[in-house]
Amino acid sequence: MATAKLAIEGGTPLRTQPFGPKWIFGEEERRQLMEVMDNAPTGWRSQFKVKAFADAFATMHGASYAVATTSGTGAIHAAVAAINPEPGDEIITTPTTDIGSVLGILLHNAIPVFADWDPDTFNSDPADIERRITSRTRAILVVHLYGNPCDMDAILEIARAHQLPVIEDCSQAHLAEYRSRKVGVIGDIGCFSLGGKTLTTDQGGMIITNNEELARRAMGFSRKGAEMDSALRSSLAPTSYQHGSARGYAFLGDFHPMTDLNAAVGLAQLGRWEEAVRVRRQTAAILDEMVPHLPGFKIQKVQPHDRSGYYLYAYTVDKAEAGVSSERFAEAVRAEGIPDCLGPYIQGRPLYRYPIFAEEQTYGQSRYPFVDEEGRRRIDYSTLHLPHIERELPKTGFILLRNSYTEQDAKDIGAAMRKVAEHYSEGSPF
Repeated sequence: MATAKLAIEGGTPLRTQPFGPKWIFGEEERRQLMEVMDNAPTGWRSQFKVKAFADAFATMHGASYAVATTSGTGAIHAAVAAINPEPGDEIITTPTTDIGSVLGILLHNAIPVFADWDPDTFNSDPADIERRITSRTRAILVVHLYGNPCDMDAILEIARAHQLPVIEDCSQAHLAEYRSRKVGVIGDIGCFSLGGKTLTTDQGGMIITNNEELARRAMGFSRKGAEMDSALRSSLAPTSYQHGSARGYAFLGDFHPMTDLNAAVGLAQLGRWEEAVRVRRQTAAILDEMVPHLPGFKIQKVQPHDRSGYYLYAYTVDKAEAGVSSERFAEAVRAEGIPDCLGPYIQGRPLYRYPIFAEEQTYGQSRYPFVDEEGRRRIDYSTLHLPHIERELPKTGFILLRNSYTEQDAKDIGAAMRKVAEHYSEGSPF
């Protein structure tokens, strides 16, 4: 039986009612923000909300230390600075991520070394990580992509065998769990983006760790290279930093401090965080009943012992079987009244195919750090070939989930995906 005419071809959209907001805001956000304004005459920039937010964030994760930053990119930059690599050192990571995951590596004049992924989980393959370790490897930076935890036991075993620290990029993996442990405190230092993610502060980031030296170094770096004194704790009042708990300009740093205005929103959002993740998991569970059965579709595998944070609901589309590309499929689903269907992820290109790597667009004409001061090439991304990523990434697509989705919203998303998939799988011209 022929399916209904697609909206993209002039048919009636499956859904005409708008969805709810991406994030939920209310009186608690207003109250927290007004406390900042009420405190402004005597305590502007005191960071009293930042302290409270960092402490609460650390407590939720069982971390001893937390450092609030301006963004997830800033958090990763400070984490790399805490590891303190030498120029030309290598940090192994994934090329299937936002560029913010690797900017901190490059800005520290270190070299991102990219590993292939597991085509089922869409996360870095531990075996390929190990194959890429050299005498210049300084750390491993894992990205829990789309919210799905990496295989941390295998990665930590490799890291410990080679005496390498592990940085966790949890930007997309809010409250995700690996074997009942929240991500972020499994490796040596964890980083979060709090921008357009499940918990939002508009712009913001957070670092958590149980290692005091890493916390001190990350805090100092993000405060213009200040040397933090030994009193650093997760409950460190930033005002004490301003009154002598740190000695400024001790080493090369940057400036990534969160503001009380951002932290005020974060404190209010903390109270909504677990419910937001529950909504996302409920949406994913409903889609899991439908999407894997569509012709040519495969969803991201979450291991039975793990819990994804579901920043995105990710899948791949085999055009030969589905009769449609991921890009065209997403366009057709959006026309059905589902605006959050997108793809392919990062335009279907691994990072090493973008000009910053492929054309070595770094500092002026120097090509540094890919080419050293004497003109010797350290790495050539033009020769890099990661077969699983290059085959599967162009097929990816995803639903950018909202904290306000209802059960009916999720069913409508699945129904729209099924309508479009069935239309193309019947052999309609592409």
